[in-house]
Amino acid sequence: MTIDSAETRFHIWDCQNLQPSEQQMRWADGFVLVYSILDRQSFEVARQQLAWLRGGARATVVLAGNKRDLCHRREVSVEEGRLLALGSGCAFLEVSAAEGYHGVLLVFRQLLAAVQEARAVPKRAARLRGIVRSISAVFGGKRRVD
Repeated sequence: MTIDSAETRFHIWDCQNLQPSEQQMRWADGFVLVYSILDRQSFEVARQQLAWLRGGARATVVLAGNKRDLCHRREVSVEEGRLLALGSGCAFLEVSAAEGYHGVLLVFRQLLAAVQEARAVPKRAARLRGIVRSISAVFGGKRRVD
């Protein structure tokens, strides 16, 4: 897909109620956990998967409630989804895949932004360490006493 004038490739692995293996977790830059707002059990599965992913600590996750177009049959409130995401430190969206691709596109944009942000943090920290080393080299070297 093209996002912000840049081509981005998404490789999608659909685990359908399974937990990814350690190898798959290392392979992935991020995860989208989808549950149906009409199905409490799917929300509980998403909660378990999120807890498992958070055990790996580095996982970038977007939690997505689907079937927003059928909110009159809702079993999982928006607040429950938001609270789960907030407590887990991940992004949250409610969408309707049946209404068109725009909601799904938003989920993937959110995932891409979160992955890019997660990648930028170590780079900023590395730049800061480099600056500290440079300053230390200039001012912290051995001094000669004449």
